[in-house]
Amino acid sequence: MKPTFFQLFKQRFNNLVRLERLGVPEEQIRQALHRTQMDGLPFIYFSFGVMFFVYALIQYYLLNEDGQLLMVQVAVGSGVFLLAGFVLLLRGHVPAKYAERGTAVVASVILLTILLRFYLNPIANQSANLALFLFGAGVMFTSLRWYMFMQAVSLAAWGIIIWLYPDQDEWLYFGVMIFVATFTGLVAHWVRMHALEKAEIFRFVEQRQRKELVQRTVQQQTSYAVGQRITSILELDTLLDQIATLIWQKYDAYYVGVFLPKNSRLAIEAVAEAGEGVPAEGLNLQAGLKGLVGWVMANGRPLCIDDITRDFRYKADEKAPNAQSEILLPLKMGDKVLGVLDLQSDQPGAFLPNEIPNFQLLADQVAIALENAQLYAEIKQFNQQLEQKVAERTHALQEAYGQLERLDKTKTDFITIASHEMRTPLTIVNFNAQMLLEDEEILANSFHKKWAEGIGRGAARMEEVVQSMLDVAKIDSSSLDLYLAPVDVLFLLRQISKRFAQPLAERNITLQLEGSTKLPEVEADVEALQKVFYQVIINAIKYTPDGGAVRIDGRFHSSNNNSAGEVEIIISDSGVGIAPEIQELIFEKFYQTGEVMLHSSGKTSFKGGGAGLGLAIAKGIVLAHNGRIWAESEGHDEDLLPGSRFHIVLPVKQPQ
Repeated sequence: MKPTFFQLFKQRFNNLVRLERLGVPEEQIRQALHRTQMDGLPFIYFSFGVMFFVYALIQYYLLNEDGQLLMVQVAVGSGVFLLAGFVLLLRGHVPAKYAERGTAVVASVILLTILLRFYLNPIANQSANLALFLFGAGVMFTSLRWYMFMQAVSLAAWGIIIWLYPDQDEWLYFGVMIFVATFTGLVAHWVRMHALEKAEIFRFVEQRQRKELVQRTVQQQTSYAVGQRITSILELDTLLDQIATLIWQKYDAYYVGVFLPKNSRLAIEAVAEAGEGVPAEGLNLQAGLKGLVGWVMANGRPLCIDDITRDFRYKADEKAPNAQSEILLPLKMGDKVLGVLDLQSDQPGAFLPNEIPNFQLLADQVAIALENAQLYAEIKQFNQQLEQKVAERTHALQEAYGQLERLDKTKTDFITIASHEMRTPLTIVNFNAQMLLEDEEILANSFHKKWAEGIGRGAARMEEVVQSMLDVAKIDSSSLDLYLAPVDVLFLLRQISKRFAQPLAERNITLQLEGSTKLPEVEADVEALQKVFYQVIINAIKYTPDGGAVRIDGRFHSSNNNSAGEVEIIISDSGVGIAPEIQELIFEKFYQTGEVMLHSSGKTSFKGGGAGLGLAIAKGIVLAHNGRIWAESEGHDEDLLPGSRFHIVLPVKQPQ
């Protein structure tokens, strides 16, 4: 329904007169207006002081009015008085709260001068001076009460003069002028005050936002610095000490402590401390399960305390001397609480509840650092134990030990780097995705839920890429461990084919598994072969358009080189084919055909994207089984669809 003219007028009028304070207290605005008024008051005193001296000269030399000498004396006295006030104000002896009274003094001096002249020369046209004063007073005062008081005094004095000298015809004319001046002055006063208050509100809001921006910048810098510590230090004690010191320096906290549970988890102790509240020998604060730290540890939620000693959970053993306010943040990885980050201040109310999200982000960084350091300590301890056991071996196994040590170091180094450099951000993404999926507001919103589920799927996909990189690393370092056992290849292929039932149905692609002749079991690692066939089949599906076909054939070949013979698996497709010049390159790590940015994101969608590791992993595993793998195709053509064939040859028996 279209709004009426009256509704539009009412809406616009409300927008004009309504003043949004944006959370700024009225008293704070009033104090700011007093300071602004006091800043301009010396100029007003000086200007009107000079004006009175000029007026005295004009009165003495140019005007010929009754009481001329008295008017000159009053003008000179007023000028001296205002200049003396100017000097007093300039030295800053008058507090800002008296700004309105100081303005009233100037206005009173001017009004008394106008009324004195009116009294000595009771002529109607003297009303113009009073009208001018009524308008000017509207822009001098910031208080409506004082302004209305001056208006009332002026109008009352004017009314008395009319009552004393009623026999003048021009009183009505100048009465209209007085009315217009009064109304105009009132409007000018309201407009000026509205603009001043709005300006002060915006100034306070700007200061508040600037302060918040500075705080967030400090928090981001601290988070960044903590992140650098994560990547550069893995020793737990050194890492936590440096993080506590860094947070203390950035936030100027009275006390910063990192609390971790003891082995029994019945007591909690500060393993790292920093701040002015920590003496040279340290505080080593202790916390129980019922104190503030214990509450955060048990509930996994942050706390912001304005007055520590007034909280019912307060325990003296977990507070630094002279500490008054506190913010405690859980160090969480998933649902597991690793410890508590504790910041204490010697000022009451030093921390605000709206700062908790930013501080929690910092705590999450510390939690990641703590988790990594603990994992590193475990790996380090494991390596030390392994080295000790290997060192106890006999001299006859020394040569084999050297080779195993190099292989183990290669694997350990890579796994350490992968878990540190790649799993850390993955952990953060998984953690936040799970938090989003557990949030009731997210679940209630279908769009937000869809986005959160997409993040979770992306993180899972990234974990697959990380696992593929680990497989490639094992292949490159010749540290791929195979657990050989008899494997029914056709049965294994049927099982793998079932995993593609849904994407095949969605894209209308048929998958045919031939090989009615019973193939012999091959000696192989069943988990490794699953990866080989999975990667080759998914590659065939990706490069086959919708409505195409994929075919799997199995053959047995007797061989002079291997008395047990070989099994050949051929995976064919009706897809776009492979250009002859890249039929070897497709088995190299990270090689992808076509423009990578043009690939779709689905694993089984047409020309779906990937990390370029699948065929490299397949080749590495086949070679580790003393087999062969290669691709054949008449060429690449997305219109004619010549297709491609992948041959996988595996020995029935592995050589001794």
